[in-house]
Amino acid sequence: MGSPVILLSSLVAGSRVGGGVSAAVLTRAGHVPEHVPTVIFGRHPGLGAPGGGAVPDAIFASALEGLQAHGAPRRARAILTGYFASAGQVRAASAFIRAARDANPGLFVLVDPICGDGAPDGTANGLYVKRETAEAIASFLVPLADLVTPNAFELAFLTGTPVTDRQSAARAARQLGRPSLATSVPDGEGRLAVVLCDGETECQSSVERLEGVPHGTGDHLAALALCAVLDGVTGDALCHDVTQKCEAVIRASLAAGGSDLLI
Repeated sequence: MGSPVILLSSLVAGSRVGGGVSAAVLTRAGHVPEHVPTVIFGRHPGLGAPGGGAVPDAIFASALEGLQAHGAPRRARAILTGYFASAGQVRAASAFIRAARDANPGLFVLVDPICGDGAPDGTANGLYVKRETAEAIASFLVPLADLVTPNAFELAFLTGTPVTDRQSAARAARQLGRPSLATSVPDGEGRLAVVLCDGETECQSSVERLEGVPHGTGDHLAALALCAVLDGVTGDALCHDVTQKCEAVIRASLAAGGSDLLI
């Protein structure tokens, strides 16, 4: 049996997004996802009324308590956080992570600060979660992360620094104060970059900007990054490996003509 990875993110039954994508990537890499959902939806909200709803804060916190009582943090290799529906969930997750680290100091924590998308100008105009939830992610989760995987908007929001190209993304990443792998960074006409900044090295990879990309690519890339890190991949190899694998899945999904990622 593979090593457990604790996953705190959304559960969307009919769409390949959120924690479902993360769990699939982790499983294929030989890990065992232990998924505590933050929401239970029938489909991605971008497709219309999703059905379901947010997991109440008390139930989410209680599930984490049960997982802790089960000894999961001591066995796990990593924790991956994704979408949160409330600031209360974020605070409960941060308390769980701190307790997990006490029990298992070697635990790797990857925070995907899912909170918005749009013009990466440093404002909150692109948030699709409540501002208090986004601010809680910045205050309570990002400081605990061994790696943060924001998109360009999220990096700009977290740092208050506009992200217009690779250079500005690297500057913003240094302000973030945690190792980061920033995605969807503008990289000239028709291209996007992935920028890794870990305090010692800066690595960059560029791909063609594609139209009609299915939802869930950020979840997919964050899970790929975590699997790569757990396999000992770092630096340029990490940046290029996850970029190329994610691009391959996107192109295959577009070629298949479906609305979901082919995982």
